[in-house]
Amino acid sequence: MNRDRKKHERQILGRVNRDGFIGRDAELERLVSHARRSTDARQSAGLVILAEPRAGISELLRQGFDRLFNRRKDVVPIYFALPPPEATAVSAAIEFLNTFLLQYLAFRRDEPSLCNASLTLNDLVKLAPATDLEWIEDLVNTYNQLRFADDDRELVRFCLPAPARVSPKDFVPFVMFDVVQLANYTDSPVPVALEIFRALKSGGNPFVIAGLRREIPDVVERAGGTSAALEVMKLEKLSEEDARGLIRSAAQQRAVSINDETRDLLLQQLEGSPFFITAMLEAAREQHVALDSYLTCERLYVDELLGGQLNRYFSSVLEQVAPEPVIRTSVIRLLCEAVPQGKRTTSVESWRRRLKLDSVAVEQLLWLLHIQELINWDGETIDCEGSSTIWKDFLRSRFRLDALREPRALVVADVMTDALKRAPQAVARHYRRAAGLRLRELLSKFNSQLVPKKLFQYDEFATLYKGRAPEEISADLDSETHLMRLPQIFQATSGVSFMPELREFGEEAVVVAHGFDGGVYGEQNEIVWLVAKIESKLEAEVELVEQWLDRLGDLALHSGFRRTQMWLLVNEGFSAEATELLRARGAHGSSRQQFELLASRLSAAIAEPQHAEATNEFAFTFPMGGDNELLAATTVEQVARRLNFTAEAINQIKTAVVEACINASEHSLSPDRKISQRFQVESDRLVITISSRGVLPANIAGATEGESATAKKEGGASDDRRGWGLKLIQTLMDEVEFERVDEGTSLRMTKYLRERSA
Repeated sequence: MNRDRKKHERQILGRVNRDGFIGRDAELERLVSHARRSTDARQSAGLVILAEPRAGISELLRQGFDRLFNRRKDVVPIYFALPPPEATAVSAAIEFLNTFLLQYLAFRRDEPSLCNASLTLNDLVKLAPATDLEWIEDLVNTYNQLRFADDDRELVRFCLPAPARVSPKDFVPFVMFDVVQLANYTDSPVPVALEIFRALKSGGNPFVIAGLRREIPDVVERAGGTSAALEVMKLEKLSEEDARGLIRSAAQQRAVSINDETRDLLLQQLEGSPFFITAMLEAAREQHVALDSYLTCERLYVDELLGGQLNRYFSSVLEQVAPEPVIRTSVIRLLCEAVPQGKRTTSVESWRRRLKLDSVAVEQLLWLLHIQELINWDGETIDCEGSSTIWKDFLRSRFRLDALREPRALVVADVMTDALKRAPQAVARHYRRAAGLRLRELLSKFNSQLVPKKLFQYDEFATLYKGRAPEEISADLDSETHLMRLPQIFQATSGVSFMPELREFGEEAVVVAHGFDGGVYGEQNEIVWLVAKIESKLEAEVELVEQWLDRLGDLALHSGFRRTQMWLLVNEGFSAEATELLRARGAHGSSRQQFELLASRLSAAIAEPQHAEATNEFAFTFPMGGDNELLAATTVEQVARRLNFTAEAINQIKTAVVEACINASEHSLSPDRKISQRFQVESDRLVITISSRGVLPANIAGATEGESATAKKEGGASDDRRGWGLKLIQTLMDEVEFERVDEGTSLRMTKYLRERSA
């Protein structure tokens, strides 16, 4: 979006200004585009947003509301969040009806202040424009008749579908339903989730329903929401880069002093959560605290944990999980006992006995903790291992204060001591990770490439290249004929996820990478790479290597991996005896130099032009699925920046690329499940071609019949699912061409470079 335009956008429901909303541009663009696309298709289409707790889902929807409100098009944004626990299904439905009419009239009258006004339904009738008066008056009169009846479900079923009653065909309500509080309505006599979905799906208008990622999929399925019309978007914690930007921006807006060291401490300690970050910096503003040292950061952290917003948040979650104080104290004890002892799992039966509750009550309690991602519960066992450090600190302090009745001053001192001890360690780990070998990142690039085998054989590499210049080594490797084919890796995860005991070596010391050899998806080609970074100032000796090979072997046995490949990495390589052991055990061994050479080659394979004579043309191929469309979006963003496209145009290009990749993944009968992407850079345009092998299914292929070879923005698209995707792409790009080629299908999109507005 143009920066000047950002400045002139009115802040209506958003709690942060547009410039301060960091790290969610792609998600916001997709949200807004969904409203436009669904409206253009004149079809009801639902977008389901699966959010990680504390990832900022409510603010994303509020920002979407503000963006659509300010555009003043035919889409009328409606944002509603389910009220807190004390509300009932009936009171929530009545509040939705009032909110809908309030926001609708605010949009029609272009009076944003109405969105935050406190008006009755009868007051709203008086504000209705003449073209809306009849249906609004009828709606309110019917409500006044129903509200005194005894049928709660009937009243809920009247209020929730209210947006479908909008009469003028020139305006389409776009309801964004925030159901993060849905678990509070579990015991409601009226099935709230079912009624919400029924109202949204039957309304004939585009909509969004957003909630916790561990709760919403089950709710959608039970409510009959498995239709192909439902799309899914994931909202996770911020990346390190975006979290760093949010900390910097939030501190600047609140006039809170920070420095590079404390910024990096907050980055690690607050876990990339927009909620935690803004809560801490807002507390610093209110208390006039400068966060310019570890001491001031941790003092504020402990204050917030024991009595501030962090404390209120976790306390409210516990009160929701266990409303009775006695049960709540027992739950805290059970959770706290598992955490310091490092137990990985406990049984549901042990919880049932300790809490003295029936199985149904215990399962409801565990479910509420599970959807908040405070525990992992699989129906039989409870795992507290992966929960947040902030949550663990809260539990320990709450247990000592409430259950053990320890003096508050002692608890504060101990929590502060632990936090200060962790601070330099957390920042040091962050710096080591930033400067160290990025194992997961590199392994995620493995995609059946051919690479010199010497990069995995330290003894041969050292014999040939030790002491030689990097340029000479790289040139020699270019002509190497003894090659090995890498597997196609589809998932790379920290080994701690499989064996918590590995945490003592660091979260990223061991990586488990799942893949297939040769890109062939058969059982005999399935392989798991077990990769470890070994700390050693000199060449690793045989005893150390043997320990790590045994450790990785235990990991494979413990996890049930049938076919594995071990790969050890040491900065300075391996001794002669250690390399003999590696060879005998069939393991790879590399030095840091070999790792960096491999990383450089794989990065170059993605980014370099495929044709040396065409330096303005880039191409690469990636597997379908696995959110790989985000890799394509990131790449095209870098290409577009070279042409000096505006930020808004870049977001449009990225959205079009993501949509095209998703369509190719969902609808192409490609035998190799790969997508090819080519970017052609010209002086006044960017041309993107996305193609895949294989034909389209008959029902999808029919969607393109009769379309012109080149579809301009005003060109039509079919009402089929692919038609919607093409229609969105046509609104985002200047030219769109779809054609069937001998081996499959090809989509060619063009975006022209325009002068930036002054």
